[in-house]
Amino acid sequence: MLRSRLSVCPVCGNIISSVGEAVVSCCGVTLPPLDAESSDTEHKIRLEEVEDEYFVTVEHPMTKEHYISFIAAMSDHGTQLIKLYPMGNAEARIKRSRVRFVVAYCNRHGSFRLSLK
Repeated sequence: MLRSRLSVCPVCGNIISSVGEAVVSCCGVTLPPLDAESSDTEHKIRLEEVEDEYFVTVEHPMTKEHYISFIAAMSDHGTQLIKLYPMGNAEARIKRSRVRFVVAYCNRHGSFRLSLK
């Protein structure tokens, strides 16, 4: 499952998950898989262990024009995806079970990744 890929439609904002290589399209546009960069100072991903979960926060504004659209946790047995909305908090709780990396998607700057192992 670590070969899972995420794609985001630039027209409607749809989030599409695929396992392995796939040609994905939405709104008449062929979507490339997200190519997540390492977490930077503007998109700092933080994890805090709380019981059997991670509490994930991203230091980022959450305005209507500029926000974190989703947080996804990728493991060797699946993907956990939490949709976020403008004016809310850039945070989520995810199960810790074998998570290998966490991805946060900024609607202006793309995706950022934090590797765990």
